[in-house]
Amino acid sequence: MKFQALLTVGLIMVAGVANAQDLPAGYPADYSSLVAKAKAEGSLLIYTNLSQDNIGPVITAFNKAYPDIKVESLEMGPSEAFTRYRAEEGTGVSSADILIANTIVDWTSAVKEGLVQDYQSPEIASLPDWSHPTPGLYTFSTDPMVTIYNKMTVPENLRADTMEGLLTNVTAHPDIFGGKVGTYDGRYAFGGALNYAFIERHGDQAWKWFEEAGPSIKPGGGAGAMIERTLSGELSAAYFVSAPVVWSKMADGLDAIIDWNFPKDGTVVFPRGIGITAKANHPAAAKVFLDFVLSQKGQEAVGDGKLTPYRPGLEAKGALSYSLDEVAKAVGGEKNLIIINYDPKMIDDNAAFTARWGKAFNM
Repeated sequence: MKFQALLTVGLIMVAGVANAQDLPAGYPADYSSLVAKAKAEGSLLIYTNLSQDNIGPVITAFNKAYPDIKVESLEMGPSEAFTRYRAEEGTGVSSADILIANTIVDWTSAVKEGLVQDYQSPEIASLPDWSHPTPGLYTFSTDPMVTIYNKMTVPENLRADTMEGLLTNVTAHPDIFGGKVGTYDGRYAFGGALNYAFIERHGDQAWKWFEEAGPSIKPGGGAGAMIERTLSGELSAAYFVSAPVVWSKMADGLDAIIDWNFPKDGTVVFPRGIGITAKANHPAAAKVFLDFVLSQKGQEAVGDGKLTPYRPGLEAKGALSYSLDEVAKAVGGEKNLIIINYDPKMIDDNAAFTARWGKAFNM
């Protein structure tokens, strides 16, 4: 019996050492107990505006590491994810453990209302400061905005690779661009954040560009619609178009008609937030999933989903995949990236901003 007891203790000690050795650098020694709780919970529910094409590779990679945790992802609008969670919270209905969405206003409100769990990931030391702006709120991916052109209607010499060049050309060449340039509507949340960040960088000069070119620009619709309208020739160009959407379309051979570039005087980058809900039914599984997303392997999987990983030092795979480091290199350095932040001024100044923006674009 004494030998059997010693053998059992020895096996436990060996298992403990193995678990400790399996932990990434910087993880707490008791992280294995969190993993055990996550496996016991066995599942995880995500509300997100990501399609299965985008989030599927991340879930697949996660399940390779943690096969005992089933992940269910429900796709819905970015604001709907928060509205649905609010409606279900405290009702006994099984609701989201994690929210993933690119919406500054909704994340700001959710944090203020206490809907986001204050969890400090052990990966935090390896991430840029801007990617975790407030306790519990992290960044899943970063979506750079690009300019697209119809090659059939816009000569190569007019396909500017700066916003200044594009907007100057719109004003100078009404025969090509007049009424044929698309973008997001800056009076609404997503487009407003893009425009606000760009104007914060360029100040009065940006307002001048918009006021001169605005009457020739036709804002409205999402990235998919802008791409389709550019393909058909209805639009000659569109700017602030979500790069991941463009790249997914280009894979279908649309590069014969569509040209695109990162504006070198300021590529706007929209961070896609991720956080654990305050009343998550599977809190341990949610923490393990979040940590995985922020890890090297998790961010590589984000790139596999044709999104833009931002973890420093990472290179994305594939012809039309970029990491944020690679985007920065393409535009001449981080100084030429405009990463949207969660500055409350953007919300506080919304009424005055949208009024001036609407006037500039005759809307």
